[in-house]
Amino acid sequence: MIGTIGSFSVIIAFLASLGAFVFYFLAAQKENKSFERTAHLLFGFHGAMMFLGSALLVYLLLTNQFQYFYVYNYTSSDLSNVYLWAAFYSGQEGSFMLWILCSFLVGMGLIRWTSDTYRAPVMFFMTMTHVFLISMIIGVTVFGVHIGASPFRLTSAEFAHLPVFINNPSFIPAEGSGLNDLLRSPWIIIHPPIIFLGFAMMAIPFAYALASLWKRKYHEWIYPALPWTLGANLCLLVAIFLGGYWAYETLSFGGYWAWDPVENASLVPWILGTAGIHTMLIQKRSKIAHKASIIFAILAYVTIVYQTFLTRSGVLGDSSVHSFVDLGLYNQLLLFIMAVSLSGLLLYLLRMRELPSPENETPMFSREFFMFSGAMTLLLVSLVIILGTSAPIIGRLFVANPTPPQPQFYNDWTLPFAIAIAFLTVLTQYLWWNKYKDTETFAGVLITPTISASIITVALIVVSGVNNIIYMVYLFAAVFTIIGNGMVMARLIKLTPKMIGGSVTHIGFGVLLIGFLGAAYDTPLLDRSTINYNAAVERGEIFDEDGFRVYQTMDVMKLDMNVPKRINDRYNVTFTNATITHENRPGEQQYRIEFEDLRTGRTFAVHPVVYPMIANSSAGNMSWTVDPEVRMGWLRDIYVYVSGSSLVEKENNRIENQTTFQAVADILMNGYEESLRNSEINNLVRLRPGSTRQLGQYNIRFDRFINMTESELPENAVVGVRARIEIINLQTRHAEVHEPVYAILFEDGVNTIYSPPLSIESFGFDVMFETIDTRTDEAHFRLIGIEEQVEDEWIIVAIERKPLVSVVWLGTFLLMFGFSIAIYRRWGDERKAYKRARHYKDEQEIADKAENQNS
Repeated sequence: MIGTIGSFSVIIAFLASLGAFVFYFLAAQKENKSFERTAHLLFGFHGAMMFLGSALLVYLLLTNQFQYFYVYNYTSSDLSNVYLWAAFYSGQEGSFMLWILCSFLVGMGLIRWTSDTYRAPVMFFMTMTHVFLISMIIGVTVFGVHIGASPFRLTSAEFAHLPVFINNPSFIPAEGSGLNDLLRSPWIIIHPPIIFLGFAMMAIPFAYALASLWKRKYHEWIYPALPWTLGANLCLLVAIFLGGYWAYETLSFGGYWAWDPVENASLVPWILGTAGIHTMLIQKRSKIAHKASIIFAILAYVTIVYQTFLTRSGVLGDSSVHSFVDLGLYNQLLLFIMAVSLSGLLLYLLRMRELPSPENETPMFSREFFMFSGAMTLLLVSLVIILGTSAPIIGRLFVANPTPPQPQFYNDWTLPFAIAIAFLTVLTQYLWWNKYKDTETFAGVLITPTISASIITVALIVVSGVNNIIYMVYLFAAVFTIIGNGMVMARLIKLTPKMIGGSVTHIGFGVLLIGFLGAAYDTPLLDRSTINYNAAVERGEIFDEDGFRVYQTMDVMKLDMNVPKRINDRYNVTFTNATITHENRPGEQQYRIEFEDLRTGRTFAVHPVVYPMIANSSAGNMSWTVDPEVRMGWLRDIYVYVSGSSLVEKENNRIENQTTFQAVADILMNGYEESLRNSEINNLVRLRPGSTRQLGQYNIRFDRFINMTESELPENAVVGVRARIEIINLQTRHAEVHEPVYAILFEDGVNTIYSPPLSIESFGFDVMFETIDTRTDEAHFRLIGIEEQVEDEWIIVAIERKPLVSVVWLGTFLLMFGFSIAIYRRWGDERKAYKRARHYKDEQEIADKAENQNS
């Protein structure tokens, strides 16, 4: 019943958005206030229906109603309410709903604050985006064409081909698949809402630009659009930061940016939005760059829709770890791209000749030229990123299975553009706030920041050991950006502090560039033996078992428990503890690794986590992933994760014969502690026929039970069996088969157990067939003396020193602060203009009424 109501609410919202779309068009075309009021009511009603549908879906998630596929696919009964709420937008359908809700709230703000001139045409284009977004989740079939994927569809409908649903269509799964383990992070609570708010807000400059073309008002639109564009860029910037930090502390690739398509989906619109902000400022001050402002406003939103297509249509399913599962929305998403692209392109071409053009060529020595050059450079950067992101699609024209470009492709191509932009920020700021009579005077003003930046750059090169000439130029550009914009900001603080937004943002960009340079100097921290091995690999002295040269160096090392190792002659590192905590998921393991700084004597400990990804594994074949631990410092971080351990191997051995996910989860939750309780010295092995267990360097395989004949039974035995077991030494590959005995004797009216130890001299321990668990058909074998041979606990650990990561975060915060100052200033200016316009309109209405009364 709840699902039916939810489905109908989405369908009604879609129909209401269509109605609002039509009435906004009529209102804008005929300038009819009655049509506009009707459109407002329909827009508000469609938002109310979307809120109702969203509330119902959240209720289904919170109450674990697994009969609904979305609930089954993204939740499980072990999730806390926080993650159940996050599951609302963890899948395609829910994330579309969140995007629609954010866009609706933004639309209500537009209705409230947009002037009468632009309200109807702007809302027409905003509502157009709603029509397409809601169509992705209505889940209806019209004339044989299926439209959208409903978040309220039933599990039985999704798995109708499975025997359990064929035999019992009303069957409800007892448990869900669970939330992806990588999403079980506090960052999921705030990161997706902020990024979808940014997507929603970026539609506003798009709508204003198209409205200006439609209504032939080519200049005034930038005044209300500029604060919204700044706000959209700030949201995307915050989302980019949160996503980068989330990846840095959660994923083991060791960085905050991997040039993944979903990451690029927020970066490219942010870059184009930044370019658009600068051309809007040119247009606002100099009454030029009208075409560029409109183009950037259109492109920023078009790229959002395009990147949405790439990550949600299934075309990049093998190229991105973030890509959603294909829900059959390819055609709808393609239609969405065509609608936003063609509406912008056709209107632009239709009005292109009418758009204002400068009467005279803009001189090269001018603020407009340098700022426009910066915007064009940003456009080139975005084109490089779009080309790289689209490479798997373009490559299909030439090869069957193209691969996406490596991160180095993006790094190499964007670096020269970053240097150019850095220099342009200083030149533009000086020209923006001052007038210079000639280039000689301008060059004289730049002497101080140039000399200062040169001295600081040389000092940094000497201290840091940078020896790459390109990196030296890059570092100088970053320092020059900070010094030059810092000097401009210092002057503005004395004159008009509210004007410093641009300078702060540019300083943040320079700081960010310095932070990025640190990624080129990430260093693995290794012990002396691993360092020597890597040196031998580079000299060509290491060969594999087949005689081929080894080229891959080692970035990890082995730590035995409680055995310190010295790494890079800087730290003593000791692995001291491994525990199974089950803190956030079944089977989660936490390790304690202690560091001693040999220079300062300070000590600290890190606690990296390893956990099984049950939902991503096949029964009996468990996949594991890691949560790194980061020890943050002012100028460098210590980044640690465990890539393997003896404890992981033990857990794999315990679950390798399980055939269901639930059995695996039960063993992960309970089996380890139970085995420890029942075996103080940990030499007891429980095996079913056909199963295997590893204990230290030995593999013990239990083949089968063998009933003993009367002649084989010991004296007074009632019944007896032999257990055929194979023991393999994994180091020497030596294997032996033995058959220990288990019998029940009846003597003097009492049953006793007969299970003599069987000595295995070649392995140095005895095997005793201790008992049989008739409930589970398990045989219990005690391996007496093996505890003396079992290897100590160990881990394989990666430890990296990452310079300047904190500088990246500092630069990002400065960017956010600069955008916030600019938003505050521009929004205040727009509110004042809005109030003046309202006041003028009210006076006109009063005057008109008085004139009518007099007549």
